[in-house]
Amino acid sequence: MIKTLKNQGQRDKERGKRPKTAQQVFPIYAAHSDGIFLVGRQKYAQTWGFTDINYAIASHEDQESFFLRFSDILNACDIGAVTKLTVILRHMYKVEVEGGILIPYKEDNLDGSRREYNGFLGSKAEEANRVIRHLFVTVTTEKRSLDEARAYFTRVGTELASNFARLDSKLTPVDGMAKLRILHGFFRPGEDFDPSAVTFDADVRDYIAPASFRFKRDHFRSAEKYGRVLFLKDYPAYLKDRILADLTDRGRNLILSIDIIPVPTDEAVKEVEKRRLGIETNIANYQRKQNMANNFSAVLPYEMELQRQEAKEFQDDLMNRDQRMFFANLTIVHTADTLAELDNDTEGILTTGRKYTCQLAPLKWQQMDGLLTCLPIGVRYLSYLRTLTTESLAVLMPFWVQEIQDSGGIYFGDNAISRNMILCNKAKLQNPNAFLLGVPGSGKSFSAKELIVFLALATDDDILVCDPEREYAALIEAMGGEVIRIAAGSKDHINALDMAEGYSDGDPIAEKSEFILSLFEQLDDAGITSKQRSLLDRSLGDVYSKFKRKKRQPTLKDLREELLAQPEAEAHELALSLELFTNGSLDVFAHQTNVDTKNRMVVYDIFGLGKQLKAMGLLVVTDAILNRVTENWRQGKRTHIFLDEFHVVFENEHSGEFFNSAWRRFRKRNAFPTAITQNVEYLLDSVLASTMLSNSEFIVMFNQAASDREKLARLLNISPEQMSYITNSEPGCGLIRYGRALVPFKNELSASVAPKLYSLLTTRPGE
Repeated sequence: MIKTLKNQGQRDKERGKRPKTAQQVFPIYAAHSDGIFLVGRQKYAQTWGFTDINYAIASHEDQESFFLRFSDILNACDIGAVTKLTVILRHMYKVEVEGGILIPYKEDNLDGSRREYNGFLGSKAEEANRVIRHLFVTVTTEKRSLDEARAYFTRVGTELASNFARLDSKLTPVDGMAKLRILHGFFRPGEDFDPSAVTFDADVRDYIAPASFRFKRDHFRSAEKYGRVLFLKDYPAYLKDRILADLTDRGRNLILSIDIIPVPTDEAVKEVEKRRLGIETNIANYQRKQNMANNFSAVLPYEMELQRQEAKEFQDDLMNRDQRMFFANLTIVHTADTLAELDNDTEGILTTGRKYTCQLAPLKWQQMDGLLTCLPIGVRYLSYLRTLTTESLAVLMPFWVQEIQDSGGIYFGDNAISRNMILCNKAKLQNPNAFLLGVPGSGKSFSAKELIVFLALATDDDILVCDPEREYAALIEAMGGEVIRIAAGSKDHINALDMAEGYSDGDPIAEKSEFILSLFEQLDDAGITSKQRSLLDRSLGDVYSKFKRKKRQPTLKDLREELLAQPEAEAHELALSLELFTNGSLDVFAHQTNVDTKNRMVVYDIFGLGKQLKAMGLLVVTDAILNRVTENWRQGKRTHIFLDEFHVVFENEHSGEFFNSAWRRFRKRNAFPTAITQNVEYLLDSVLASTMLSNSEFIVMFNQAASDREKLARLLNISPEQMSYITNSEPGCGLIRYGRALVPFKNELSASVAPKLYSLLTTRPGE
C-alpha cells in the first residue's frame, strides 16, 4: 500500500466505543468558539465557507479559466492533511421564507397595501425553489496542541482565501456557533437554534443531536426523518463538469462531500512507475506464454493495452503537466419524511448518476460511518477511494450559480437559473448607487415603482422622486406623499438658490457656484465664457453674503439684480439671459420655496416644463434633493432618490459634472440614489456617466438595444452568454449586477394577486 494512504488509514481508524446515545454518534470531543473542532486524539478540523460563482452562464473561455483556477486550489492542498469539499442543500419552509420578507403591519392607513403586497410576496415564496446552496471546505490535520492547530489553520486559511479570490469567490471562516447552526439545521430541521443557550465549555453535541438515531442496512432514521448515504462506486473515464450541479438539484435537505487526500509528487511518481512495471511484467508474461504456444503474431488484449496507455498518460500528467495525484471519495446523504419518499429520491439520484455513466450505490451496513464522513466536521471513516489526477478531480466542480439573498433585503425577482428569490440589501454594498437600464416597455419603471412601494411600506426612510414624465405622482399620492408640480404658471415653487446647512464638505459657495454654472449652460446653447463664469462666481458670493445678514435665502431674482449692479457688460448679458426665468413666464425657480418639502415622500413633477426646460428642471430639483438629503443626514435619516430620464443631464458637460459631484455627495450622506434611463447610449458616450455607471454597485439591466448591449458588455465585462438574458428578453426580465455578482432574474407582478398595487405600478397603455 502507498505510504500516504497507509498513514492516513491508520489515522482514520481512530474510533471511539460503539455509541449508546445520539450524542455519542458525533465524534466531536471538543469545540471552540473560533470553529476549530477536536475530532480525534490529536486531530483538529476547521471549516470555511465560500461563495458561489456564475459558472453555469459563463462563456466557454471563462469556464476553462475557472477550471484551471480550481485546479490550482486542489494542487495547493496540504500534504498530510485531508481536505473536504461540501455542498449543503437546505430546504427552507414557506413560513421561514415569509418571516424574512413579509412586511410588518403598523396599524396605519397603509396596512391595506401592506396586506396586498404581503400576499404577493407569499405567492412568490410558494413558487420559489426555497433551497439554499451552501459551499464549504474543511481541512483536518494532526497537531500536538490547540495552539499549533490555530497557527496552522491561520496559514491555511490565508492561502485558501487568496486562491479562492482568484475565482471571484469569497472565503470566510465558519466560527463555532455557525458550524453548530449548520449541523442543527440538518438534523433538527424546523427547530429554532438558540445561540444564547450554547456554551462551548459544555458538550456541544447536545445542541445538534436529534432525539434518536437508528441505523439500518441501507438507510438510517434520525428522529422523525429518514436518511440514506450513497457513495460513488464507479468513476467513468469521461465526466462532464455539471454532474455535481445535477446531483444536488434536489428540493430536499442534502449533503454532498468529496474527501481529498493529496499524495506527494515523488511518492506518486514512484507509485506510478511501480504500476507501469507491473503492467509491463504482465504484458511480457502474456507474450511469453503466447510464444511458447507458437502464437508469435498474438495481439495484446484490449484491457492490457488500455492499462499501459493509462499508466503512461498518468505518469506524463505527473511529470510534465503539473498534475498531482489524489485519493478521493464522494458521498451523498439525503433525507425525507417517509421511507417511500426516501426511496423515490434515491432512485432520482441514481438515475442522475447513470446519465453521466457513474455508478452510485447505497452503503450497506456502513450508514453511520458514511453519514459522519459526509458531514463537514472533518472525519473520514470510509475506505472507498479512487485514484485521480488534478484534472479528473477538478471536473467535480462545486460552483454553479450565484445567489443574492441578503438578510433584511428587498425582493427584486427570482433567480432565472436556481429559481430562488433575490433579496437585495444595498446597505451591504461598497456603495448604494444604482442604475435601472432598459428600452421602453422593458419593465424598468415598473421595477422602480415596485421598489418605491416596498420602501414606503417597509421602512421609515424618506423617498424623493424626480419625475420628468409624470409616471410616479399617482403612486406617491396613494402612499400619502406630496406631489410638487413644477411648470410655467404653476403655484408650486422651488427656490433654485436654497442652500441647507452642511450643503458641502468644503466651501458651500463654491459648490453652489458649480450648480449655477451648470444652470446657465442650460439657458444658452452657446454656453458661457470664462469671464462670465468669473462674474457669476463673484455675484453669487456677494448675494449669499448680503442675505446671510438678512437671515433668509436669496433667489434668482436677487442674483439677477446683483449681476445688473456689476460694471462689466458681460454681467448685463447674463442678467438678460436670466430675465425670462426671473421676471418672465418661466419664473418657477425664482421664488421662495412655498411647498411642503418635508413630507416623507415627495415627487418633483417637472413634466410641465417641456423639453427645453427639462434639463434645467432636473438640475434644480437635484439641487433641492441634495438640500433635503443634507438635512436628513444631519438628523441621522436615510434618503432614497429616484431620478428618471437621467440621460438628459449628460447632454451638457457642466450639468453632467454637477450630477457627478452630487452623486458622490449622495453616497456620503446616507442617501441611496437610483438613476433610471432608456437611452443607455447617451450614458456610455459620456466619460462622466460611464464612470458613474462602472462605479455603481447595483445595476439592473432589462432588455437592451443592440448598440447598448455591446457597450455595456465592454464596460461591465459581461460575457455573450450572460448578455443573452438582456437580448430580446421579456418585460421584467434581465440581469442584476449586485456588487461582484451578476445574476439573471425574472420579476413579474400579477394583476390577479395584487390588483390595486398593480394598477398603480403598471405603465402599459390601457391598464
